Amino acid sequence: MAILFALLGSAVLGSGDFVGGATSRDAPPLWVATLGQAVALVLAVPVALLDGSGHVTRTATVWSFTGGAVAAVGLGLFYSAMARGLISLVVPITSVVGAALPVAYGLSRGERPGNVALTGIVLALIAVAVVSAIPGDGTRLAAGPIVFALGAGACFGIGLICFSRVGKDAGLWPVALSRTATTLGLVVITLALGAPAARNASRRVIWRAGILIGMFEVAGNAFLFLAFERGSVAVVSVLISLYPVTTVLLATALLGERLSRVQLAGVVLALGSVALISSG
Repeated sequence: MAILFALLGSAVLGSGDFVGGATSRDAPPLWVATLGQAVALVLAVPVALLDGSGHVTRTATVWSFTGGAVAAVGLGLFYSAMARGLISLVVPITSVVGAALPVAYGLSRGERPGNVALTGIVLALIAVAVVSAIPGDGTRLAAGPIVFALGAGACFGIGLICFSRVGKDAGLWPVALSRTATTLGLVVITLALGAPAARNASRRVIWRAGILIGMFEVAGNAFLFLAFERGSVAVVSVLISLYPVTTVLLATALLGERLSRVQLAGVVLALGSVALISSG
């Protein structure tokens, strides 16, 4: 079940990132991110109440808030990077870094996936790197988006490590707790940087995107915590980090961003890595 929950979380979070990245082309990235997290917080509380299975300890609260705060910084960097560069390039760069850190953490703590699953983990990391290959039309990323994407990846990786420490009895309350910290963190960052409140997008477009992002965030993070309750940090983290496959395919289908043969090979590698991890 851990693998299934991780893959569902990956697909849902990848969809949310696509909506956020596409909207950030015409709207202030930090405001888009903040609104999405605020909507997620509003939705997460009743979801946790309806679940009713959680017992929130001090440890779960601390790790949830810490992970959410780190994620706030990551989201600020991530949305800014997507607003400045191709979504189909920024997202995979972020994902590689975000996956590598918790995988290294899990292995350092003595997690030992089988040889087949370990091969799948390596292939998954290679896959997201290959998916981020420069398209054949000569497009290049500027230095700024690359630096932002690397920073976002580091924050997301640390956030996943924090979430893996929450424990198994907190139910879905960590989703609400982490979204609280993320929302507050983004509000502080947005106000501190004096981010503009509007660009070319209408308020209706921004609100529609915020609601969609919030829904994807709640569902995706719920799957993430359920996966961590049932699986190892290394396996769950690398499967969650396959979300660029969803984001890139949506950017290709809906925005017309070109996917090269090398990137297509990366998608195939990702699918193969899932099969290996599942069988291992």
